[in-house]
Amino acid sequence: MGIDLIEEKNLNDIITYALDYPKMVLSEAKSLSITSNLEDFAYGIYVGYICGVFFDGFLQRNKRYLDLEESSDFHNIILKRTPEMRLRIKAHLHLK
Repeated sequence: MGIDLIEEKNLNDIITYALDYPKMVLSEAKSLSITSNLEDFAYGIYVGYICGVFFDGFLQRNKRYLDLEESSDFHNIILKRTPEMRLRIKAHLHLK
């Protein structure tokens, strides 16, 4: 069955919010003084943040974890929005 439209909207809202208010995520990435690729590290923190917020909300609303199809939909949405996330991360990292 996959993720329903309400849960898909919730996920996209979480992604949009995280991208509109990057200070928390990017300050965490910068504070850890990563010597490798800061952009990749920040992207990983973003995805972790988005996963945590979405999975917690999904569990509270549905009283269960994602099934296999829902998990696949979740990952497809993240992959579809990855270019946008990376561009926003680059833009915010270069502002500082």
